[in-house]
Amino acid sequence: MLPRRRVLIAGQGEWLEAMARTFLEDGAIIALMGTAPADLERVLDALGGEQSDRFGQVVGEGCFETLVARLGRLDVLVCMPPQAMAGQSLEACLVAQVAGPGALLKAACARMLRHGGRLLAVAPPLPSQLSSSLSSQLSSQDHHGTAMAQAALSELIQRLASRAPDKVRANLLCPEGSRPDAVAECARFLAGGAGRSLNGQVLHLSD
Repeated sequence: MLPRRRVLIAGQGEWLEAMARTFLEDGAIIALMGTAPADLERVLDALGGEQSDRFGQVVGEGCFETLVARLGRLDVLVCMPPQAMAGQSLEACLVAQVAGPGALLKAACARMLRHGGRLLAVAPPLPSQLSSSLSSQLSSQDHHGTAMAQAALSELIQRLASRAPDKVRANLLCPEGSRPDAVAECARFLAGGAGRSLNGQVLHLSD
């Protein structure tokens, strides 16, 4: 019997829940890294409560090390940066959507050097791909910041893919109007055996 994959998923809201459900259905043991206590608690409750194969912690100092220690091994990281917020400064946008996720991806890659693994980043959608009501709240600076974040994440993933050993695969998913569950299915594909030949790819998804 093959060992159950150990998956760390960082994200929020419906995206975090959809990704968690998909990997649980695949038999994985999952650790969730949420951005707010209430949001993480809601997701865990929706999944049936914290159990031995599903648990989480709010982002903070030492969070990554604690969750990986509880997993015992890290096979897959799924990192989903937050969407842009109305009125957010360009600096704050790039910190939330690039700097934080970048540090997490690099830390996970270091953990996978010996046994291999999969690094999956999900780029925040461009404002033009959001609902009209949400998109209308975002300024041209918000649009510019998210576009810069997508480009920076793409460069980071390609750099990790080129420098990591053959056993580590790194790819970026760019949802273009895709539902969270559809993105989660693609992530499961990339995390499985069928995704072993894809590395350093930027995949644009649309329903």
